[in-house]
Amino acid sequence: MENSNRIEGGAFHGPVVQAGEATVIQFAPQPPPRGYRARWIAAVLTAALLGGVGVYLHAVAQDKGHRAPAAVVTPGPAPAVSTPAGERIDNGGGWGPDRPTFLMSSPAAYPVFNSTTDDPVQGDERNFVQCRDKQSDAKFGEQMVAVDGHTYQVYLFYDNAVAANLDSMASPTENAHRNPAAELQNARAHVELPAEPLYNPGLTGHLTADNAQEVWDSCDFFAARKVLLRYVPGSARLVTVHTPDAGVPMNGGGAGLADGTGAPIGEQQDGVVGQDAGYLLFDVTVKLS
Repeated sequence: MENSNRIEGGAFHGPVVQAGEATVIQFAPQPPPRGYRARWIAAVLTAALLGGVGVYLHAVAQDKGHRAPAAVVTPGPAPAVSTPAGERIDNGGGWGPDRPTFLMSSPAAYPVFNSTTDDPVQGDERNFVQCRDKQSDAKFGEQMVAVDGHTYQVYLFYDNAVAANLDSMASPTENAHRNPAAELQNARAHVELPAEPLYNPGLTGHLTADNAQEVWDSCDFFAARKVLLRYVPGSARLVTVHTPDAGVPMNGGGAGLADGTGAPIGEQQDGVVGQDAGYLLFDVTVKLS
């Protein structure tokens, strides 16, 4: 059974659209945004994208050449939350790095993670990590109120923004062959969680590949007490256009997500990502001290 999800107005419906054809055209590169390693990111895009009610899941594959552009929102900082004098907060969050960006009408001429700014479903792909409290009616967002003992679901989106005509997987023809030069090789996802309880910690998702620049994004947890975040072993699932609606379990329970080695992503979880997209869902727990 193939995935038939879709998003309209921030609400989960169906179906996902398989990646379509796109061509490389001449374009004027957009100036890269300022990269913020600071703790907080504005939630404007999240509010616009995730405004639906109920349990929310993102669509994972877009028609690269036949969708009207969506409004572009650039990630930016939000005011910091004060902490008691002398206490350390986690400064490892934010998003980054600064990198060239692309439009749906002018995709990349090389494999690259999450660099399209007008994706009709995801919006600005640099904003690719969101979280939600599973024990409430909360929607996905970038800034969480940390509730002691609660479990939070993390959404981590990935996409290879390479033009479809450079990767025959996206527009197969008879006797077509995959183009390794257009695919992300040894593509992996991992999550960075502070090892100790901290005030206002950030959970940061990373995407890496042998032939592409590493990218990261985060969601933040804040409370009046220190927060300890822990990955829930075996909770990771992968959702793509070819999976059931609920996705499939990550190989090994997604252990590589949290142990620093990274979990292979892609349709076959083999670390090969052509001109396609997907997302991971996994859980973390919160303990206040």
